[in-house]
Amino acid sequence: MPHPLYKISFLASARRSFSEGGLFPRLRRAEPHSTIEGHREAAPKDSARPLRLAVAAMALLLLLGGCQMLGSRRTLPGYVLPRPEIHFLEKKLSEISGINYIPSENSLIAITDDKRRVYRVHIDGHADDYFEPEIGPAADYEDVVKVDSSVFVLVSNGALIEARRTDSGVATTTRFLFPPEGVDPAVTSGAAVDAAVEELSKDVDFETLYYDSSARGLILLTKNRKDESKQAIRTAWRFDLAARRFDTVPFYTISFKEVNLRLKDGRTEFKPSAAAIHPIERRLYILSSAGMLLVVTDLRGTVEAVYRLNPSFYPQAEGIAFATNGDMYISNEAKLGKATLLRLPYKTGDKAPAGGARTKPSKPAARSAAP
Repeated sequence: MPHPLYKISFLASARRSFSEGGLFPRLRRAEPHSTIEGHREAAPKDSARPLRLAVAAMALLLLLGGCQMLGSRRTLPGYVLPRPEIHFLEKKLSEISGINYIPSENSLIAITDDKRRVYRVHIDGHADDYFEPEIGPAADYEDVVKVDSSVFVLVSNGALIEARRTDSGVATTTRFLFPPEGVDPAVTSGAAVDAAVEELSKDVDFETLYYDSSARGLILLTKNRKDESKQAIRTAWRFDLAARRFDTVPFYTISFKEVNLRLKDGRTEFKPSAAAIHPIERRLYILSSAGMLLVVTDLRGTVEAVYRLNPSFYPQAEGIAFATNGDMYISNEAKLGKATLLRLPYKTGDKAPAGGARTKPSKPAARSAAP
């Protein structure tokens, strides 16, 4: 039996609008009494029309762009990048900037650029508050990770906010500052620290946070930093979860040259926007919304493969997460009218072997615990 090319889901309110008005309401025949000679009767307000137009535009892009990717010879083992399940997200998640899968709840948590809340996002795209109170002051929040009972939220200047959830909401929030030069990383408050962090914010930009159990820490990956331009690198920094402090030396670096060598079709931008470790392959999957790339590395940043993302499906990919069975989730900000959550099932017959080079496997990779 043939498989569907695409699967698109809508929230219940959107499904009702489509069933009542259709996807293209202007194509329906007008009623005889809808106009009077010399006067046109005002059309009834159609609250769902913007959504239908956005979906129609996306459908056209999927048709035009999907054909392009289906003809590509570069495929990601275990996944079919041009055939995701597409789930449209609610308006409050229009600026979704980071996601993290919670195995015990079979759902994701998410953060947005413009709101101070952590959301729970269900697999069908419905969202509600994960924490009732706001998690901190106004800031540019970029990514989110849950480790044990703590939720860590990344700010663009490298600061981390730790929040603990209880039955009554957020019990405590703690701020950890990315260490500017000349500032003790164990010191997280004070006028001197705030001034140094403010200065640092002008030169550094982070969007990527992920948990590495083998490193016993959280890893931040720079999107852009002033002193990295001449070196043509991106730098990873480790936050020690036991000591609750940043390391003072980089965890690893990724060379632009290595990314371009694997791409083999010209130079491109590499500005990491999200990353997560594959729970079965034990590799790091890095999204770069700028350049529209998916970069696969080992756990110390050695580039193994690079794939271009079709803008029809991945117009602004800024969140990535994995379920324990290998299913991949990618979130897009609302660049085409609606934010989306994409699910890419992990194909058991086409996996890359765990811990080694990407070759055609003779057997499915052994499964291991999620990071």
